[in-house]
Amino acid sequence: MNTTSATPAGPAPVWDVINGFTSYWALSAALDLGLFDALAEHADSGKGLDAKQLAASIGAAEDAPVTVLAETLVALDLLAAVGSRFRLTPVAEHYLVSSAPASMAALVRHSPGPPGAWPGLAETIRTGAPEPAVTADLTALYPALVRATGPTQARVASAVAAELERRGWWPRQPTVVDLGCGSGAWLTALLRTRPSGTVIAVDRPNVLPIAEQAAREVGLREHVITVAGDYLEADLPVAAADVVVLAHVLRAEPAERARRLLARAVELAGADGVVVVVDYTRPDPARTRHDDSGGEDHGDDGVGEDRGAVCVAARHELLLSLTMLASTAGLGVTVADLRAWAEAADAELVDSFEPVPRQHVRLIRSRTPEATS
Repeated sequence: MNTTSATPAGPAPVWDVINGFTSYWALSAALDLGLFDALAEHADSGKGLDAKQLAASIGAAEDAPVTVLAETLVALDLLAAVGSRFRLTPVAEHYLVSSAPASMAALVRHSPGPPGAWPGLAETIRTGAPEPAVTADLTALYPALVRATGPTQARVASAVAAELERRGWWPRQPTVVDLGCGSGAWLTALLRTRPSGTVIAVDRPNVLPIAEQAAREVGLREHVITVAGDYLEADLPVAAADVVVLAHVLRAEPAERARRLLARAVELAGADGVVVVVDYTRPDPARTRHDDSGGEDHGDDGVGEDRGAVCVAARHELLLSLTMLASTAGLGVTVADLRAWAEAADAELVDSFEPVPRQHVRLIRSRTPEATS
C-alpha cells in the first residue's frame, strides 16, 4: 500500500479517536451532575437555563466550568444553545433524562463494561482472554448492566410481539423460553400482549431477581418460571416453546458455545416455533459476503476500499464486538455465523428487521414443512 502522496494526510481521524475518550467522560460527568435532569425540570418554559442558573441547579460552585461542559455538549449535539441559554435537544430529552421511558442514562455508564478491562485490552488481544479479575468485575456488574438495557429492550420486544402477531406466529397462550432474560424487559413486554402465556426465564442467579421483580411490578409474576444456571445446561420445565429469545447473548460467548446455544434454541422451537435473535452482528470476513435478504456481495478479498466501506458501515457493531472482547470470551457474531449455525441445526434465517435503530432482529425457523409453509 502506497502511503505517500503530494499532500500529507491530516491527523483528524487520530484526534477524533482521542477526543472520543473525552466525549464519553463529558457525557458521563453531565449525567453524574444531573445536568440533563435539571434542564428537564425547566423545559416547560421553553427558555432553558443560562450557565449561572444551570450551575445553581446542579450544585456547582462556579458557572465557568459548567459553561465549558455545556458548550462541549452542544458541540456533541446533546444540548442546544440559544443565546446565553442551554436547553435539551430532542435526543437528550428522550434518551438522557433519567425519568424518560427510553432513557439510556444508565446504559451510558455501564455499557462499556468493567473500567479495568480497557487498559488491559492489548494484553487481552495478545493472550486471547481477559484477566480473571476483569471477568469477576463483569460478573459483579451484570445486575446493573441488565437493568440499564431494560428501556431499550422493552421497545424492541414490543415491536417483535407485533411482528409475530402479523405473521401468525404468536399464539393466544404462548410458551416462551428466554435464554439470558436479563432485566426481564423481554418477558414482561411479551406477556403484556399475551397475559395468559408462560415464560421460562433463564439467567445467572444474581440476575434473575431483577427479572422476577420486573414481572412482579406488572402483575405477571405467576406467569414466569425462573431457572438459574448456564442457559446451555440448565434443565427446563418444558420440552418445546412457541418462541425462544436470544437477546444479546450470543456475542458474549465463544463461537462453539454460541453455536450450541443456537442449536438448543432451534431444538426448543421445534417445527412450529420461532427463534428470535437480537444482536449486534459484525461484518462477515469471508470473501463472499451475504446480506440479510439472501443476496450476495462479491467484494475483493476482504481488504481495500470495499472492505473498508463495510467496516465503516458497521462501526457501531464492531465497537460493541470489541467491548465483548475486552471483558468476555466472545468476539461478536456475524450473519454468516447465524446462517451456518442455523443450517447445522436444520433451520434457516428466514427474515430480519430493525424495529429500533441499531437493534437488528433475526428470525430463525426449522426447515421442516410445518415451519416453512
